Amino acid sequence: MDGLRPNTRMHNRPAATFSLLTALVAGVVLLLALPGQAAAATPCWERVINDWLKDGGIDGTYSVKCYQQALKNVPEDLRDYSNVTDVIQAAMQDALSNPSKTGTGSGPGGAGTGDTGDKPRTPQGVPPASYYRRGIDSLGTTKADSLPIPLLVLAGLGSLLLLTAGGLAGAKRFRAARRGSKPPPAP
Repeated sequence: MDGLRPNTRMHNRPAATFSLLTALVAGVVLLLALPGQAAAATPCWERVINDWLKDGGIDGTYSVKCYQQALKNVPEDLRDYSNVTDVIQAAMQDALSNPSKTGTGSGPGGAGTGDTGDKPRTPQGVPPASYYRRGIDSLGTTKADSLPIPLLVLAGLGSLLLLTAGGLAGAKRFRAARRGSKPPPAP
């Protein structure tokens, strides 16, 4: 009967180990290579918005097509609570009035170099960045696709409130169950 039982000992298979290690190394190399490719494939409209997110102005020079795409793709919260559309429109007007400053369209999607070497252009009347804005910028949320910090804070507070309410309800049930298990007092 001993020959019918499956062998429960594990065999060390060098070929399987080698294949697993090869796949693991290939996966690590692929993961290390992807962020560099993702940064190079950033659409020009996203570069325009990221440029604005740095300091509230558009310092680089982009093609008119990039500005138009940026206006179409501005996130709704930025559109509602900031002057990003005004700044992009001003930069686009400047590019239309000075065709020699417009980007050459060297990147995928027609982006310019993003750096003219000139003094950063900002619309007149724009106040310097506030302490709040500089603090948010230092947290690293200056990309168009990053999560806004206030949203994360609100989600954390909401979760804390839900946990507190659940704990209070559980404590109330626990006290009620403990009171119900005691025998009634004798008269």
